[in-house]
Amino acid sequence: MSMGVLGYASTQRTIPKRKRQFSSRLHIPESFFDEFLSTQLDALKKCREEFRDCYGDELIEKFKQNGYAAMEAKIEKQNAVDKIKNEKYREENQNRYQYKEKTKMYHDLSDDYKSRDYVIAITLKEGDYYGNIFYEYSSGGYGLSVDIMEDILQFIENLDCEEINELNEEGLLNNNIALQADINGKDIHFELRNDAGEKLEKTIPEDELQKYIVGYEMIRCDGRGMKKERRKCGSCENFTPIEGCAKGNCSVRGDIIQRSRIICSHDYVLKADKVLC
Repeated sequence: MSMGVLGYASTQRTIPKRKRQFSSRLHIPESFFDEFLSTQLDALKKCREEFRDCYGDELIEKFKQNGYAAMEAKIEKQNAVDKIKNEKYREENQNRYQYKEKTKMYHDLSDDYKSRDYVIAITLKEGDYYGNIFYEYSSGGYGLSVDIMEDILQFIENLDCEEINELNEEGLLNNNIALQADINGKDIHFELRNDAGEKLEKTIPEDELQKYIVGYEMIRCDGRGMKKERRKCGSCENFTPIEGCAKGNCSVRGDIIQRSRIICSHDYVLKADKVLC
């Protein structure tokens, strides 16, 4: 769990999706994060005992000796380094998918790749003003499956203030609408543009982003990695299997070879009863 998550929880609130993590690590019931009464102090003492039994006095004492301030100083130093790296990453990738006009996407339907890298443009719109958030994924299949679409919808649903801050900090929130979270942890900011380049700035509650989404469009599909050659000797007209074993005779090479392990490069001829898949 990052310090950003801990810091947000300590200054703002523990959001629902983090309650189970905190509950598991701190040995505190999830219900305590919603409401805690003075009548539950005895239950909290039992939680403290479970926490001590789990982590041990030595580890807890080590934390006390080092002090939270020392940990914060170390984290602050690392965050400064990460911030420079993330800012450089954002500068290098900010125009990665910033298409200024509609472009025709070449869709390669060949079966030559191990997988494909896809980019989905999630379009936000108000009146004549629009912009995009970009969702990237890799798949061995084609197009938008039901599972992939569910992942995209879940990605949008999770884009609250905390998630936006974390993704921006890591340089991983690719968009052309300058999407960012307000310091109050409740509102988000973004900007849309019309065809003339005029800007419309928006500030909305974090749970209203989906109201502006009008479409999902695949804008990139790039093949990655070549598939292994699948012409096996067992499916070649020049190969005669030897009964009782996995080998056979190749009439072109004049040699005994494996029927399935060797990738043939010697005058391969597909047998009439075989179909490559």
